[in-house]
Amino acid sequence: MKAKAKDTTVIVEKAFDKAVKQTGVALDSETAQKLKATTIAAMSTAKEIATNMSDLNGDGKIDAEDLKIAAEKAGIAWNSIDPDLRGALIAGGVAGVGVNIIPFIGQAIAIPTFIATTAYFFLMTKLNNLKKK
Repeated sequence: MKAKAKDTTVIVEKAFDKAVKQTGVALDSETAQKLKATTIAAMSTAKEIATNMSDLNGDGKIDAEDLKIAAEKAGIAWNSIDPDLRGALIAGGVAGVGVNIIPFIGQAIAIPTFIATTAYFFLMTKLNNLKKK
C-alpha cells in the first residue's frame, strides 16, 4: 500500500512540475503543498475509477458516460466529484484507453497513464484558475 501511495506522490510531483512550467504560475510553498495534497487525494479517486474503466455502456467507445458508470461502480457519485477533476478524468480517460489497446502491456500501463494524465489536466485547470485571480 505504501508503494502505491509513493507512486501517486511521484506522479503528482512530476505532473505538478510540468503544469507549473507550462502555466508559468508562481506559487508560495504553502499553496504548492496544498495543491499537491488536493491532487494526491483526487488521484486516489481517479485510481478507483480507473480500475472499472472500459466500454461499460456498450456503445463501442469509452467516453464520459463510461466514466460516470465506472465512478458509480467504485461507489463514487459522479456529481459529487470536483468539476475540475471530472474534466481531468475525461481527458485522462482518453489517454488511458488509448494505451489500453496495446496488446500485452496495455492494461499494465493504462491505469498509471490515466492517473498521470488526469493529474496533469487537474493541475493545469487549478493553476490556470489561480492565474486568473
